[in-house]
Amino acid sequence: MQIIDADTHVVEPSSVWDLLSSGDEEFRPSILRKRSGATISAHFAGGFTREFWVIDNHLYGKHDAEFIAEHSNGEFKASSITLEDVPARLGDMDRQQVDRQVVFSSLFLNIRCTRPRAELALTRAYNRWMADRCSESGGRLRWVFVPSLKNPGQTVEDMRAFRDQGAVGVLFRGLEGDKFLDHSDFDPVYSAAADLDMPICVHIGHGSPAFESIQGRDGAGFNRFISDSPNYLAFSVLLNSKLPAKFPDLRFGFFESGCTWVAAAVQTALHVRLSPEELMEFVREKLEQHNFYITCEVHEDLPHIMRYLGEDRLMASSDYGHPGDIGDTIMYRQALAERGDLDASTQEKLVSANARALFRC
Repeated sequence: MQIIDADTHVVEPSSVWDLLSSGDEEFRPSILRKRSGATISAHFAGGFTREFWVIDNHLYGKHDAEFIAEHSNGEFKASSITLEDVPARLGDMDRQQVDRQVVFSSLFLNIRCTRPRAELALTRAYNRWMADRCSESGGRLRWVFVPSLKNPGQTVEDMRAFRDQGAVGVLFRGLEGDKFLDHSDFDPVYSAAADLDMPICVHIGHGSPAFESIQGRDGAGFNRFISDSPNYLAFSVLLNSKLPAKFPDLRFGFFESGCTWVAAAVQTALHVRLSPEELMEFVREKLEQHNFYITCEVHEDLPHIMRYLGEDRLMASSDYGHPGDIGDTIMYRQALAERGDLDASTQEKLVSANARALFRC
């Protein structure tokens, strides 16, 4: 049984940009350091953020791998999170009792480049860098390709090249620019993904300036529901789309937003009023029809949720590498085993079979 951690992350170091093409140096991100003053309002930024990326004239907080490692309860070190020390990362996987990790970007979850050339340059540098890093893992590290959706023709070419170098999925955010994920502009990427047997991986985050512009009360705390809501929007839009007819083999995964909401989303998005027993059958039918897979979280009431979603569409994961989640989730396999309400067959589906079905790895 190959154990697959379906959602892990790299915290990108500056060396990613060393793989920019020589003609793309004008797009190299800068790093600004804050020495004093008030909190800067930017993606990934908080009161303790001291460094910031400047990417295509937008400001993003720079993840501090040292800080994350310091607060990881001794689970790993910074160079494992940044993939600058691949053997150390593999050692962490051994402690997790995991055979393979599927690695998502951290930075590209919310980057919004204005210029198509800048987006293509940065995504290509990232994908080259990930191919290089993962090549040192003996096949244990696979990664989710980051597309340049402003350049679909070049992205399709890159998908074909990087699939052969270990990419196992294509990253989308729940909102891409001013478009929902059923927009026809994405069809060339969807078509290529279906041909290449690569799933579309919808991870929390967004690429929508309009969504970002919505303002709330000053000083309000972080709202995880808002953070996850682009995934809910994407799920509901795709559920109503005609994509299964156009691309019947295309698979979608939804990452890091849990699964408690899924049955209610199906009921609401498709505007059905069914008894619980009828809804259970209806939800499982729709997930199969649309080739949807969803990550679950250890704290969720999985036996109850599986009455609606079944056991064949859920994947467990650790979210390795992200601030705030590490201490609770990195040993997710052990936490699942300790629950006592999931039999061995169910656990095998959550940690292995369902991820293999989505990623084909």
